[in-house]
Amino acid sequence: MSTLRNWNVKHVLKRNKKKKRNNNKLSLEVKLTILFVLSALLLLIPCLYIIVDLELDFLEASTLLLFFLLPGYWLFSRSYKYITDVLERVGLQLDSIGNEEFNSWHLAGFHGGRIEALRRDFLRLGNKLTDKRFEYMHNESFLFEFIKDLELPILVLDHHQQIYSTNNTFNSLIKSSTSDLLGKKVSSLGIELIDNRWQQAQKSPLPKRYQVAQHILKRSGRNYQLLVLFSIEQQLRDNEKQVWQRLIRVLNHEVRNSLTPIYSMTQSLQEMKLAGSLSPEQQQIEKNILEVIEKRSLQLLDFVENYSAFNKLAPAKMATITSSALNLRMQALFPTLVITQPSNIEFGADIGQLEQALINIIKNAIEANDANSSTSPVVMTWKKNQQSTYIDITDSGLGIANSDNLFVPFYSTKEKGTGIGLILSREFIRNQGGELTLENRKDSQGAIAEITLTHTSITE
Repeated sequence: MSTLRNWNVKHVLKRNKKKKRNNNKLSLEVKLTILFVLSALLLLIPCLYIIVDLELDFLEASTLLLFFLLPGYWLFSRSYKYITDVLERVGLQLDSIGNEEFNSWHLAGFHGGRIEALRRDFLRLGNKLTDKRFEYMHNESFLFEFIKDLELPILVLDHHQQIYSTNNTFNSLIKSSTSDLLGKKVSSLGIELIDNRWQQAQKSPLPKRYQVAQHILKRSGRNYQLLVLFSIEQQLRDNEKQVWQRLIRVLNHEVRNSLTPIYSMTQSLQEMKLAGSLSPEQQQIEKNILEVIEKRSLQLLDFVENYSAFNKLAPAKMATITSSALNLRMQALFPTLVITQPSNIEFGADIGQLEQALINIIKNAIEANDANSSTSPVVMTWKKNQQSTYIDITDSGLGIANSDNLFVPFYSTKEKGTGIGLILSREFIRNQGGELTLENRKDSQGAIAEITLTHTSITE
């Protein structure tokens, strides 16, 4: 109990001290006025004593009071004026320093004393700021000279997003000079501010594709922006090279698998012909060889035809369709398919391309189940929100072993796979403004393919 009482006492004392500090936070003018009033009261007390003691009349008392109070008021007003004048001059001096006018002095009417010490303090401050300004100007000059010699295209924008400076590489890039570019909007060069990041516009006069890095420069209290352009052409070329290398490996594998046995069987057939007349057994072998050559040639032709399918993809013919109608068709093609949907869903799609994509995906899912000897059915699930319609096809196969090659043309893990079905399915979906993704299931073994179709207005 005593502890609680001590805490309350300390709390009250602390609160009183805080109130006292807040009460002391008065303006200079108010404090000077209070001092004047107190001084006037000190003069008024002896005056009142004299008036009472000598029993002066009203005129004599008024004369006595004015004799003492008027000089005091005059002294107070002059002191008040001097003090406020000094403060205003100090404010003007600070404004001069803020405007980098270090040689001006607004308190020249005062000599010696504290004002002289204040002048020396301002002089030292001005000298330090002058040194800092020259140091900043030297660093800025060095920065701009350094920028001019860099091989990266660089431009500097002022606070109005207008071109303030450019380096030689940027000038060579757009075949212009800095003087011709000064004051122009950077958007005229195909560089736009999107989501607080500078990016190269799709329709840009720049000859290459660039990634824009931005940095803020402070100058004269304003923000300037340093934009550095990094070419992504080399990165795109490297990516393109990797795609071609992967494609060539697949093409080489498929073509070699077809031509190598054809060449070997052709050599064998030629040797048989050179040896003389063919026996009935050799004639049967010749017939078998020709049949194999024919089949391998047809397979090679199918492979080339599948390759050309990418260039023959027709534009999507969007129309309003229902999930129930599509379910009936899929159920007829795949009787073991299990379909779940909360309700009949209307959405826009190209029915032919969507059906073809679903057939390829469901067929792959059934084959994945068979490869894993799974008795679980393939499940097609419908979902919908305000933006999109989703179709999930879930299997219970072995899952995705190498996701990097999922959409590589002509790559297949199946013995007789063409490697074209999955990528064509994705192209069918993308052709309708949608997307196809595949990933391993998280709840159990297997994979899940999700088709996302964004809701768009249908023009009949």
